[in-house]
Amino acid sequence: MSKPKLLFLAHRIPYPPNKGEKLRAYHLIRGLAATYDIWLGAPVDEADDWRWRDALDDLCVETHMADGRGRSRHRSAVEAVMRREPVSFSYFRHGSLMNWVTKVTGEHRFDAALLYSSGTMPYLQAMTQAPERLIVDFVDVDSEKWRVLGEGGGVMGAVYAREAKLMRAAERTLAERADASLLVTEAEAALFGQVTGVTDRVRADRIHAIGNGVDIETWREASALPSPYAADGRRRLIFTGAMDYVPNVEAVCWFANEVMPILRVQGRAVEFVIAGSKPAKAVTALGAQDDIVVTGRVEDMRPYLGHADVAVAPLHLARGVQNKVLEAMAAGTPAVVTQGALDGIEHDGSVTVADTGAEFATAIATLLDDTTLADASGASAQAVIAERYSWAARIEALERVIAGVETDAERSAA
Repeated sequence: MSKPKLLFLAHRIPYPPNKGEKLRAYHLIRGLAATYDIWLGAPVDEADDWRWRDALDDLCVETHMADGRGRSRHRSAVEAVMRREPVSFSYFRHGSLMNWVTKVTGEHRFDAALLYSSGTMPYLQAMTQAPERLIVDFVDVDSEKWRVLGEGGGVMGAVYAREAKLMRAAERTLAERADASLLVTEAEAALFGQVTGVTDRVRADRIHAIGNGVDIETWREASALPSPYAADGRRRLIFTGAMDYVPNVEAVCWFANEVMPILRVQGRAVEFVIAGSKPAKAVTALGAQDDIVVTGRVEDMRPYLGHADVAVAPLHLARGVQNKVLEAMAAGTPAVVTQGALDGIEHDGSVTVADTGAEFATAIATLLDDTTLADASGASAQAVIAERYSWAARIEALERVIAGVETDAERSAA
């Protein structure tokens, strides 16, 4: 018996699953492949990722990876102005992928199409036949992120404000057209309805919160892997994430300026490790300090997290679920984070919340001085992840949404 057909379009290749947007897409594809025959299309816009262009072939009936390496964001911005559209649309639109979508939707009538990220909206225009059901995984409210960044003023503030305005209109149009819209947390789903006004015009049961899961078995191995740190007696504080992403850049700069000086005055032998790809100039500059290390891209984040003493997430502009917090919990590394970084995360008190520099320094010092407390926090966090964050439960909820049988009670529990 043949499986139903699913067209999955992502704004960038969902592999390797080493950052939030790719991790979610990869696990959705891997989980859905048991139930659906999947046709996957996505661009590859990072040179390092091109070697993975065939990595998902075994999960899919057909894949098409458009070569977007070297694509200019500046040129995309110029095209976006000429087209009067968001820059995200110009950047993620690729001719070869548009042609592929036209071809496969002419050859097949898909039971469902899942657009991953609002940046894939232009590919709707390329579809020869509409799918039976259209599902859009917005993940986060992108327009709100751009709106907040636009408040910074200046030339870039104006660019961000333009993107916010156009993306908000696109989100509204796309959500009204979709049979179901997905967001990563209940709070993000509520915000989506509020800022777009979608809930005033379409049934509320078209908006669903489906959170991220965690591969607990993979992360449990973290502390058993060889340590990447020198045996110099220093305690490691770690921040993980894509280091060209503005909220992450702001977070580590804030931590370096507001928390590290307090720990130095206390005489703490600590090292702040900033682990993540493509560090911005402001991040790279932090590495000039003797007690701050900027790693750049690492092949495996597990040993960095597993052998760190404390994970920190001092995010002041946070959208959706922070996978860096979930991964620290899964690795059993005690974490200190801002309240905003905990949106949609159940932790039962196993994660310490701090917002000011003094609060962060105090929380870190407490965990460093009390290893029993630190070990208990890490173990408790791991238990929460194991109990409540399986990908299997997320996939089951998603399959019900795709099939159109999600109930209000099931949606609230997802």
